[in-house]
Amino acid sequence: MKSSDTNKISFTEIHQALPQIQCGRCDTPGCKEYAESIVEGAPINRCIPGGNETLKKLQTITGNIDQTLDHSYGPSIEPQVALIVEDACIGCAKCIPKCPVDAIIGAPGKLHQIDPDLCTGCELCIEPCPVDCIIVEKIKSNDAITLRAQSQERYDRKRLRVTSKKKKISLNSSSNQSVANLYKKLL
Repeated sequence: MKSSDTNKISFTEIHQALPQIQCGRCDTPGCKEYAESIVEGAPINRCIPGGNETLKKLQTITGNIDQTLDHSYGPSIEPQVALIVEDACIGCAKCIPKCPVDAIIGAPGKLHQIDPDLCTGCELCIEPCPVDCIIVEKIKSNDAITLRAQSQERYDRKRLRVTSKKKKISLNSSSNQSVANLYKKLL
């Protein structure tokens, strides 16, 4: 790429060209990270969910017109949302940590729901479900664009929360070990 000013503009343009599904199929956790990796020289053909439409936008932005979609990064994702079949849900909560935008509501042992106003249709919640109670429902393209418009903000908030929680656990692990050792001495 060109100068650092151009890279900043290119990052924004690239990020806006991506479909904001946050599915991670491109080998990065989300669309922002993929845009960053493209700015750093990664191939522009890994966004299978965005399809040829996204590839054409990226080709225009980067000037790299030689690449075709690399279908080894999975199948396309149509405009859709995931839904939970309530009668089949066992409340295992395995789907909740997989959702990149916190669209799944519920607690272990309780019925779960997917908020269709937040779901990007990434399908990441489907695989961990042991009872196959998650289905996808097609929606209009315009509805998908509206849903995905705020997905980066929700994705960033979840990553920050999960990262902060992991730091707290690791920071507290030594004090937890001290308490455990003290308890052993008392026994």
